[in-house]
Amino acid sequence: MRILFIKAADTYPLRLQVLRPGGLEEDVHFANDRLVGAFHLGVHIGEHRICVGSFYPEAHPELTGWKQYRLRGMATHPDFQGQGAGAKLMAFAADQLKARHADLVWCNARIKAVSFYERAGLVITGPAFEIPGIGTHYVMSRKL
Repeated sequence: MRILFIKAADTYPLRLQVLRPGGLEEDVHFANDRLVGAFHLGVHIGEHRICVGSFYPEAHPELTGWKQYRLRGMATHPDFQGQGAGAKLMAFAADQLKARHADLVWCNARIKAVSFYERAGLVITGPAFEIPGIGTHYVMSRKL
């Protein structure tokens, strides 16, 4: 597995397939995709992109950290889930974030992804909440 920096648009197919099945491509164009300081990662096997994640310099109002990054749009192709691609992406991202002097990474985690993020060192930092049309989430974070 190789991890590469990719363009925001390169994340859209997996985001759509995994996070918004049956949706439109516009549903996976996130406002911060082109934010200065944002970066996007893809895990590849050969020429196949099997996992993606995007990281934005964005502070959560209820978390402490002088330089926070938000993870959004993390998606692993269903045929490759549970095979370590997401863990590799998270470890690579942590190194990149530390190099950028970030001290906290956070995300809104779907319930079914909580155990994955816990294995990556994130902890739940608040009560469950609903995102309409998507489902129940928790804010999770990790100090870097």
